[in-house]
Amino acid sequence: MSPVRHSALIYLTLDLVGGTEKAKALLAKLSECGDIVAISSVYKRYLTPERLDLSARMEFVIRFETMMSVDQCLHVVLSGCAEGAPGLLQRSHAELTLLTFDDMILMSPRLTLPYPQLHQDPLIIRCAAEAWGQYEHPIYQKSLSEIARSALPAKQAEFHIQGKSLVDF
Repeated sequence: MSPVRHSALIYLTLDLVGGTEKAKALLAKLSECGDIVAISSVYKRYLTPERLDLSARMEFVIRFETMMSVDQCLHVVLSGCAEGAPGLLQRSHAELTLLTFDDMILMSPRLTLPYPQLHQDPLIIRCAAEAWGQYEHPIYQKSLSEIARSALPAKQAEFHIQGKSLVDF
């Protein structure tokens, strides 16, 4: 019996300032546990109406294939998260979110799959559709591409860089 490969979508958001190197390091760490088979464009999301880069985040989604279980994958995703502390010596913010794992539907205190914001946040759904447009949402029974076409425009966000510049395919 051959090992089972699982497909997941993982959403990453990091501080824009210094985020590119942090993103490369996180993606390298994830690559030790599986394969990054696709990556969306990287978008800049402004957190204030003034649209300042110092308070902006870079956001993107990867399609990840692994032989890990959902619990193991969640552990790897959570281990990549870091909340920045205020002050001059602040660590950069990094948040990784497991959006999907195969076609699993799960609601537990630790994890909800598919992630509820997947179809509610216009930027997340657009990034997810870029990374794996054919994925069929197990609850809505529509592909991510179909859901993205009907989503509202992403506010306070703009294209930043090509995602493929962060990984070596």
